Amino acid sequence: MNLDPQMLQAAQKGDRKAQYALYRVCFPVLMAVCARYKRDEQEAAAAVNTGFLKIIQHLDRYRREEVPFEAWIRRIMINTVIDEFRREKKWRELTVFTDTIEKEHPLEPVVWNEAEQRLDVQHLEDMLRRLPRVTQQVFNLFALDGFTHREIGEMLAISEGTSKWHVNHARTQLQNWIKTELKPAI
Repeated sequence: MNLDPQMLQAAQKGDRKAQYALYRVCFPVLMAVCARYKRDEQEAAAAVNTGFLKIIQHLDRYRREEVPFEAWIRRIMINTVIDEFRREKKWRELTVFTDTIEKEHPLEPVVWNEAEQRLDVQHLEDMLRRLPRVTQQVFNLFALDGFTHREIGEMLAISEGTSKWHVNHARTQLQNWIKTELKPAI
C-alpha cells in the first residue's frame, strides 16, 4: 500500500480531502477483507464504510513504529466485521445444518491438478459464500486470517471445540463441493 505520511497527518487533523484520499488508498485492502466475510458486495461495501469510519476516528492511536499501517487497518476491519456479526447474531434465525451431499463414490480420488484447471478463485470464493454464515466466518478467521481456535472462540463467544467443528465442517463441505464439480459429465 502506497501511503503518504503527509496525507495521513492531514486526515488525522480532519482534512476531508485527505480522508477521502486515504479512503481511496485503503479501499482495496479493506474490501478484500470484507468480501471474505460478507455474502454480497453491498454488505461488504457497507462494512468497509463502517470500518473506515473507525479508522478515521482512531488515527491518533496509530503508531507507525509499532505496526505497519496496512496490518493496523486490517485488524480494525476484522474487528468491525466481528462486531457486526455479534449484533446480527441476536436477530438471526436458528439454522439447522443438514448434510445433503450424495456419497456415490466416497473413495474416488480427486486429481488436484484438474481441480486447479477447472476451478478459478472466484468460483472458490462463491463456494465459501455458500457455507453457513457462522461456519464461513470461523473458517475465514482460521484458514485465511490465521487466528487460533482459542482467539476465534473469544471473538465469537463460542467454545474452542465449536470453532474446530466449524473449520472441519467447512473443509468437509468444500471438499465435497469440489469433488462434485470435478465429476465428469456423463
